[in-house]
Amino acid sequence: MTDSEVAVGVTHVADDTMKMTGCGSCGMYMILEGAPGKSFVCMKCRLIELMEEKIRGLEMQVESLVEFRKGFEQIMEQRHEVSEGKSSDLQMEAGLGNFEGRLGEESGQWKHVTKRTRQRKRWASEGEIELQNRFAELENEEGAQQVVTEGDRARKKRRAVSPIGKGEELMEITPNMSPRRIQDGLKRITRENGNGKNLQPEGTGDRLENSTVTRKRQVYVIGDSLLRRIDRPVTRADPENRRVCCLPGAKIRDVDLRLKRILKGAGKNPLIILHVGTNDTARFSLESIKGDYVRLGRTLKEIEAQVIFSGILPVPREGQQRCDKIMTINRWLRQWCYKEGFGMYGHWEAFMDRGQFSRDGLHLSREGNRLLGWRLAQLIKRALN
Repeated sequence: MTDSEVAVGVTHVADDTMKMTGCGSCGMYMILEGAPGKSFVCMKCRLIELMEEKIRGLEMQVESLVEFRKGFEQIMEQRHEVSEGKSSDLQMEAGLGNFEGRLGEESGQWKHVTKRTRQRKRWASEGEIELQNRFAELENEEGAQQVVTEGDRARKKRRAVSPIGKGEELMEITPNMSPRRIQDGLKRITRENGNGKNLQPEGTGDRLENSTVTRKRQVYVIGDSLLRRIDRPVTRADPENRRVCCLPGAKIRDVDLRLKRILKGAGKNPLIILHVGTNDTARFSLESIKGDYVRLGRTLKEIEAQVIFSGILPVPREGQQRCDKIMTINRWLRQWCYKEGFGMYGHWEAFMDRGQFSRDGLHLSREGNRLLGWRLAQLIKRALN
């Protein structure tokens, strides 16, 4: 067999494997390998369907906001009408009282009174001002002695309350002194006396220990191995109150089991962002994944927190069937979060480039990690503000 015959045979084989297929939505033809499914839909049509679904969700939110605004305006109008009715009744009663009083004063004569009429201030004449020296008592010896004795009594009372014993140096504690200044003075007296006793007044230690410090709101980003190397962009704004918890190979059930342990000591109303579900799409069915999300939602409702679910990213190495399954889960997750009162933030359109994934086609490259970290940091900023 010659080389030309071999080349012709290879060409026939390639023609048999490559087939032209039409999209069921837009009607465009594409050349694909193998025999595609009966209801084949191209990637552009899928993106359009996803965009239409997002628009429907936004329309539902706008309708709910419009209804809320209408109800709020009706309540404010009712309150305004009630307040106007009360003010008019009060004005009528006040007007009748003034009218009767003026009739009595003027002995039946009418007098024109405007709304802005007010009584003139009567200033005291020069003869009515009383001039007095406040320090006249100090000029007398008796008054001076009385002031000194009162000061000595107050000083003796403060010394009697102090726990310092006899023969030791006394320190006056005034109400305006800070607890730190009181402690420094007591330490100085202890060093000078050398007795090592605790000379701290009663109540100062409790006041220092019970001083509360306001704590900022805590932020937790929890998920699977796709959260590697995103801690810097996420925690850069507030490293003390933001944490990234990466659980390699974790599934939805694993996050549900470890959630309360991770959030121990999270404070009041923390912000929780969950990125999980990629590993579940490779092993479990759609119904099983939905059930795991529902159980995770029950656990989250037991914790008073603001919850946002991060959408599942595409997996380029698995092909079109896996991507279709992930898109279906993301659509259901968006509807379920809207129904349960959670937030949902998708990344599908932002990660369509193959260069954002590593060679294994599952994990993110450095560029992908940088992009995911930046998007989550912006999400946290909007959620906190």
